[in-house]
Amino acid sequence: MTGRLAQHCACSVGFNKYDAGAWRRSFNSSTQPVRLALERIDMSTFRIGVIYPSDGTLDREFWQFAPPEATIHVTRVRFPEAPATLELVQGLVDDEDLDLAAEALRPIRPAAVAYACTSISFARGLSGDNSIKQKIEKGADSRATTTSSAIVAACNALGVKRIAIGAPYPAEITSQFQKYLAESGLEPMSSRSLGVAQAVGRIETDRIFKLAQQADTSEAEAVVLACTDLNTYSIISDLEQALGKPVITANQATIWHACRIAGYDGTDGAGRLARAPLRNLVTKE
Repeated sequence: MTGRLAQHCACSVGFNKYDAGAWRRSFNSSTQPVRLALERIDMSTFRIGVIYPSDGTLDREFWQFAPPEATIHVTRVRFPEAPATLELVQGLVDDEDLDLAAEALRPIRPAAVAYACTSISFARGLSGDNSIKQKIEKGADSRATTTSSAIVAACNALGVKRIAIGAPYPAEITSQFQKYLAESGLEPMSSRSLGVAQAVGRIETDRIFKLAQQADTSEAEAVVLACTDLNTYSIISDLEQALGKPVITANQATIWHACRIAGYDGTDGAGRLARAPLRNLVTKE
């Protein structure tokens, strides 16, 4: 548990800001049974919790992709101020900040919580991804997803298996994403990386549009754009029209899947995915 997040969370519930242990003990001593699928959620208004790395700048996209019935509640986990490498993101799968962030969302009783980071959720394959979801379910007492799981669920919902990948990452991280998607039963047909290791949120939409076009191939049934700091809300519809196929982006899939596992079955949102029901989802252990 790191200093800044611990101080913020502890202050939120009236503990001494340096007594982070009291914060954790208050949750660990709770005898309330886990809700998960046991409680019916009121879909006229519901809360989606989002756990977002500290370098993320696109909180507004979570709201833009969300239906009007949902409110979005974002908390942060620290991301090192260093260029992203595969070793770095793999090391963050077990970050204790994630446990604390999930626990911090529990008092608002979210219908679902999403870990909004593509690279960390796929960094150690399906086993690492599943471990993150289990931590969130336990800490937040809620249904949980991650961006990587959401992307796989989106592909299944749209009935696509062969995909093209566009990513801002260095090549080694994009390669790991391909392995994760293959492990999940999808078929990556092509990929394109921008080689950006920091400040992804500064990439302009024109460059992202071109990335999708360059990643696409005729064999691909859909294009996937990775990274929750990649600005895509304003270009999804134009991309789908230009490419003639579904475009699945990180923040779009994250919010869509969180709402679907919460029980929402409406069609508000951007792109073809917004109209897709949750179906044919197979998660390998």
